[in-house]
Amino acid sequence: MPKQEESKTVRYTKDQMFDLVADIDRYDEFLPWCNNSKIINTSIEGNKKIVIADLEIGYDQLVYTYRSEVKLHKDKSEINVRNLDGPFKYLENNWKFIAVNEFECEIQFNIDFELNVIIFDILMKKFFDLAFQKMTDAFIDRANEIY
Repeated sequence: MPKQEESKTVRYTKDQMFDLVADIDRYDEFLPWCNNSKIINTSIEGNKKIVIADLEIGYDQLVYTYRSEVKLHKDKSEINVRNLDGPFKYLENNWKFIAVNEFECEIQFNIDFELNVIIFDILMKKFFDLAFQKMTDAFIDRANEIY
């Protein structure tokens, strides 16, 4: 099953990058293959804000909506995501934001998933490295655009 990890230092603060990644309602504006993004519900659980969100992902006629639970740590250090429903057998991804100095942060990102839809899973496995790079670059490009 596709697994990927990446770490990058960017010229934005950890709070800026956390806020960008936490802004799920805007994913459809910049994230490749994301046709729609919508927050369904939010709640507070200890030191985390819990967000239930739907993302419509796909290309051409292969379009699916999946629901995920997103845990946003109040100290803006981490975001944890797991799927609740949709075309994934499972999906987990984690973001960590570590301040390097007052102007830069290190972003650590990992993802692990498997799709229920066989044809989509085969395609994703074949193009996963390219797709992963496009998605991570999209967040940095978005930061360049808004900050």
